[in-house]
Amino acid sequence: MWTGLLLLVALAAGEPLEDARESFAAGRYAEAEQQALQAPPSGASLYLVGLARFRLGRPAEALEALEAAGHASDAPEPDAWNFNRGACLYALGRFAEAEEAFAHVREGAPLARVAWINAGFAAFDAGAPDRAAQWAERASPGASTAEALQVEELRALVSPAVNEGDEAYRQGLASFDAGRFDEARAHFLRAAERQPDSGRARLMAGASAWRMGSRAEAREDLTAALALTLTPLDRATAYQYLDLLSHGLRSSGPSLWVSASVGPGFDSNVLQVGVAARDVSGANADVVTASPFAEASVGISARFRLSDRLFAALSYGGSQRAYSESSVRDYSLQLHRATAAAEWEAARRVRVGLLAGGDIFFTGLADFRGLQASVNANAWLAWDETEHTSTRLDLGAAGKDGIGEEFAYLTGPRLDATLSQEWRLGPASITAWYRYRQDRIGTLEQSFTSEDASLVSQTYVIPFGFTGHAVGASSRWQPLPWLAASLDADVEWRRYLEDNALRVVTAGGDTETWDVRRRYDTRFVIIPSVSARLSSHLRLTARYELLVNRSNIDMRLTDDDPAACEGAEHLCHAYDATNGNYEKHGVMLQLEAVW
Repeated sequence: MWTGLLLLVALAAGEPLEDARESFAAGRYAEAEQQALQAPPSGASLYLVGLARFRLGRPAEALEALEAAGHASDAPEPDAWNFNRGACLYALGRFAEAEEAFAHVREGAPLARVAWINAGFAAFDAGAPDRAAQWAERASPGASTAEALQVEELRALVSPAVNEGDEAYRQGLASFDAGRFDEARAHFLRAAERQPDSGRARLMAGASAWRMGSRAEAREDLTAALALTLTPLDRATAYQYLDLLSHGLRSSGPSLWVSASVGPGFDSNVLQVGVAARDVSGANADVVTASPFAEASVGISARFRLSDRLFAALSYGGSQRAYSESSVRDYSLQLHRATAAAEWEAARRVRVGLLAGGDIFFTGLADFRGLQASVNANAWLAWDETEHTSTRLDLGAAGKDGIGEEFAYLTGPRLDATLSQEWRLGPASITAWYRYRQDRIGTLEQSFTSEDASLVSQTYVIPFGFTGHAVGASSRWQPLPWLAASLDADVEWRRYLEDNALRVVTAGGDTETWDVRRRYDTRFVIIPSVSARLSSHLRLTARYELLVNRSNIDMRLTDDDPAACEGAEHLCHAYDATNGNYEKHGVMLQLEAVW
């Protein structure tokens, strides 16, 4: 490397520095240093101290003096100062910093071309031959004879390393295209060794590792590639691979999806619709309702990369289910749901997320009207402890409002806390979870005319609020690229917050409360489904749902002591509000189009 330091700045006139300058010009560097140190402190005197020390073979002390000169009020001219700093850094073996200092010499400065050549030598010694080759190409046009010799010397050093790296990269591409990904990764890593600042070789090494299923190695290579030189397209590709290796909102990467679906189905027990169990009248005790239905839905989802570690999503979904049997058409449901979510990678393998959204339900067809609206917020903390496991805690709150007086009992807050553990292995995954739920919606009072001549009226008092503990598991399996299957199952134990009761008014005008008891339910749900991709945009899904509810409230149950109905409290199942023991079967075939 050519590292001659030149005294190109004009030193200020004055006896002390004039003597120091003359000593420096005569090669008496130790004398020049002492004379400059005895001069009044200034940027010029410190600069001359630094030049003298470098010529005396003391680059560390020279660099110290040059740095001090650069911070003085009369700092030296920046081009020569950066050039001389670069020479000191190179002599100290700090090659990357030396390259940076030489690069700060401005184009058009007297030292510019020499600085570019020296930057190339520094880059080569830093292990970046391809960057050194770029400096040589920059310095070549217009070079003087002496400078041209330096350029050719630099090219001679760079050429073997660059050529070897290029050949290894070409071999890696051939192996990658042939599907030999382990072999391809070895070639790409060798290319990266020869061209350590080339991000493309590390990018392709990461892509090969991902194809091999080596997720940790792929993440390491791709992260390293993003710290190196990449074209905008290669940088976007690296982020896409990292998205595939991630979980949560980032897993799909930036995207926009629009979907629409339609399909037929059958519900064996329409009166239990999930949103509000409205089989509450004694008149319905023996009614079994079943109906075919048709369902259509639309959805749109957009995901955004706000930064390297922050992702966001917006979504809207709407669906309409219409039952064909006239007796249950009023139970037809329409749902609209919108959400906004953001997830931040707070640390390596740690994600924090927030979601806000709202739902609105409508019921009926001919008598179409609002059923319930809600706003909700969720926060979660997820720890991806390994490439195959994740632990997540979700906390949620919702405020629900029954629309209109008819559904006022559906008003109230709900709180959720869910702890889940996910295991991932190849094409399969399973998530086990526990959930605590507190649903503090209201109480329905439903009156009907009594057939008992001794009673003027009867009113069922039916609380809907409850606390529940649930455990469950969800599994996903994709044995083929076009075929996927899932199985969801859970068990929930519900304890209602208030007592069920029957309030009666006797012929004598007295009001009495009968059959006061706290309701306890156990609910079991299992939902298997199979989905087949018919084309790039069409998917066909078949789903079955079974809900089994077991309760201590059921007007069809008989009591061990028939006399209980005759006691003062009339505590017997004959006076229960509804049939709490029921089963609900649902099947559906759905054709979905996605863009």
